[in-house]
Amino acid sequence: MEKKICQSCAMPLDSDDLLGTNKDGSVNHDYCKYCYKDGEFTDDVSMDEYIEMCSQFGEQAGMTNEQMREYCAAVFPTLKRWKK
Repeated sequence: MEKKICQSCAMPLDSDDLLGTNKDGSVNHDYCKYCYKDGEFTDDVSMDEYIEMCSQFGEQAGMTNEQMREYCAAVFPTLKRWKK
């Protein structure tokens, strides 16, 4: 089974309590609750700004912040929110 990740920040979506919500309160299976709430993205930022924001969480993901920045820079362009 393919591992689901948030299509905005690439966080693993390994439990339903991490899922975001649509405007009607239903669960959104594409985005995490930190990125998407009540049918809207929680941060109105560019992809580059979001990479910088997320890079501060490297330690939580088991890597350095610089490794996290590189990971985000590689993965974010492939995600639904950031694809052109």
